[in-house]
Amino acid sequence: MARTGSGKTAAFVIPLIEKLKMHSARVGARGIIFSPNRELAFQTSKVISELSKGTDIRNCAIVGGESLEEQFNLLAGNPDIIIATPGRLLHLAIESDLDLKTVEYVVFDEADRLFELGFDVQLRELLARLPQSRQTLLFSATLPKSLVEFAKAGLQDPTLIRLDADTKMSQDLELAFFNVKQNYKEACLLYLLREVIKCPLAHEVDRPIVKKPFKEKHKEKKAYVRPTPLYTNQSIIFVATKHHVEYVSSILRQAGYDVGLLYGSMDQIARQNQINNFRNQQVPLFVVTDVAARGIDIPILENVINYDFVDQSKVFIHRVGRVARAGKRGWAYSFITTDDLAYFYDLQLFLGRSLITPDQVTPENRACLDYTKDLVTGLLATDSSLGPDLEWLHTQLTESSELAALQKVSLNGMKMFKKSRRAAIAAGESHQRAKDLSRSGQLEGVHPLLAIRMDNAETARNEILKGISCFKPAETVFEIGSRGVKKASQGALVMRQRRSTLDSSISDYRSQQAAAKPATKLALRTNTTEEVDGIELETLFKTEPAPKPRRTTKRDEEHYISYIQKGAHTEKGYSVQGGSFAEQAQTATLDLTGDDKSTSHSTSKNQLRWDKKKKKFIRGDGAGSDNKKIFKTESGNRLPATYKQGLLSDWQKKKGTLLPRAGETELAESKQKFQDAKTKRKFRYASGEEPGPQSKKVKSELKSAVEIRKEREAKDKRREKTGRHSHVKAAKGKPTPSKKSQVRKPKAPAKGKGKGKRH
Repeated sequence: MARTGSGKTAAFVIPLIEKLKMHSARVGARGIIFSPNRELAFQTSKVISELSKGTDIRNCAIVGGESLEEQFNLLAGNPDIIIATPGRLLHLAIESDLDLKTVEYVVFDEADRLFELGFDVQLRELLARLPQSRQTLLFSATLPKSLVEFAKAGLQDPTLIRLDADTKMSQDLELAFFNVKQNYKEACLLYLLREVIKCPLAHEVDRPIVKKPFKEKHKEKKAYVRPTPLYTNQSIIFVATKHHVEYVSSILRQAGYDVGLLYGSMDQIARQNQINNFRNQQVPLFVVTDVAARGIDIPILENVINYDFVDQSKVFIHRVGRVARAGKRGWAYSFITTDDLAYFYDLQLFLGRSLITPDQVTPENRACLDYTKDLVTGLLATDSSLGPDLEWLHTQLTESSELAALQKVSLNGMKMFKKSRRAAIAAGESHQRAKDLSRSGQLEGVHPLLAIRMDNAETARNEILKGISCFKPAETVFEIGSRGVKKASQGALVMRQRRSTLDSSISDYRSQQAAAKPATKLALRTNTTEEVDGIELETLFKTEPAPKPRRTTKRDEEHYISYIQKGAHTEKGYSVQGGSFAEQAQTATLDLTGDDKSTSHSTSKNQLRWDKKKKKFIRGDGAGSDNKKIFKTESGNRLPATYKQGLLSDWQKKKGTLLPRAGETELAESKQKFQDAKTKRKFRYASGEEPGPQSKKVKSELKSAVEIRKEREAKDKRREKTGRHSHVKAAKGKPTPSKKSQVRKPKAPAKGKGKGKRH
């Protein structure tokens, strides 16, 4: 375990290269690295290529979204290291009967995310194909309980190494939290980009003229020109769903910004091109979902904007971990609505930092605020400051039907997102605390970052609005005009009597609740500075039962020698280093709701579920059968483990060669095959340093003369065959033999009639 940006990739790549040392002529991969997403797999492959330049070690990335034939070409080149996503690697292993007995080194990168995505079945199936003598490493910034259970069941003598236990985030990361209204989010984003981040518009950037190199006819390779960076201050914007990605990116483009976007269901070529444009500083803004919250390293990134707040504190850690890496400074801005306050207080308890509201900030201590240690909240701007942005947004939604449709889809997506997200860990206390702060008006002030830019008139206006929003009348409608009157109305007397009765009962109830509450719950209402972890957070809200009285015996415990070793029935009894892996991981685990859904492989076999095709309950997670081993691909399809499409045999017939098996000696041309496959992928997917052209060119819709002639000939052949060409021959003056348009012949005259007459 180590925090984001601490160099976990280098921590397993450098020992792997040191262990392999050089390329082996023996066929078979010796190292496998599992990644939760495709972008992280390509990034890890690039890091391995850079760190192994002095060696001849070969590596390849096996991910979804590519054809299996290209990946067969990569395997035929005998790579030493395979970086893969679990679904595609298992599919490839089943299709080609891939033998993994030569693997010595296995790495689970972002291991907690692998198990959250439901890859535990695929990972266990792949581990069953690996030898027992392998070395297995799991790297992550957070450690859920499901991962601990997997480590206890699937590893031998595991050891937990935990670094940066005191700091969950970088010490160079500055945080700012803005209280916004749900309807004002788009306007607040535009105001933040313009006034705080100062992101330039597209027409304000000087774009250099790129001169294309001269291409000679005899040269087959294409020359590339690395694009000149356009933007130095870049920001990444995290939203809830892919519908929000489309909507927010459309608004920003309409406002005049260059925007990139990324979400999970995009085409792989488009995903790679979008992230390359952002890495090459061609766009200043990158709107993404949480698919880019893990492991993606963008060194030039300076700002993170949480447009939609998270429902898990550890996801927030991974999001903001994209900035302030390798000793650089960075900012993380977060929008918090009324529905997000409970999750914000969960984050405060998880980080163990003090909360500072605008009423605690004065002009004297404003310069002393430390945004790297405190959680400072406040309004992003007043309504008058957001007025122009709100008016512009209303005009765009009125005039553009496409933008209005995207807004409607995003609103529906947000409803489904709120239904599916888990409740806050400290739901009762957090909601109550959010209500108290909202009623007190402590969250109504402008954030200290923006309070400096406000003039005196706007500050006075904000104070008046704050007083109006927090105003609570001291009398009801029945008591109006009765203050100071000797003889009050009957309604005023009833309300006074009712108020006195309720005030006494409310005060008694509050005193009873304060006496009954434990000290831990009362401490949650104050600013805490202690380190609180996820597992400790749940124990704060559970009342432990009273300890049972010990059973009294007549034997002398001091001098009694038992015939059973004390603690022998537990792991601790056989411990040599003072604690098992489970005990070491007990203080580091996070008890998450998502872990309840991911059951172990053994329990899922015996679990009953309804099968729609068979119309009955079946056991296991198989589709349509009780004894079939089913695995899920990256696209979500469920296939039996014995299912093969026959793509390997087609590839072997096409190439005229066989895929080498593990343990054999590689062929002399295997290196050339591997280089050709890597070169083909380089032209298809643009690398980070030299972005290449699109792999698939768009076919022109204009038909050539040859195509038109061939289509006409094919039409004439079909007409001759079906007999539907009567109108063609009729134009030449010839009758057609078709039944519908037959020309009637004149009847012959009857015998003996009409002789000698001309017709």
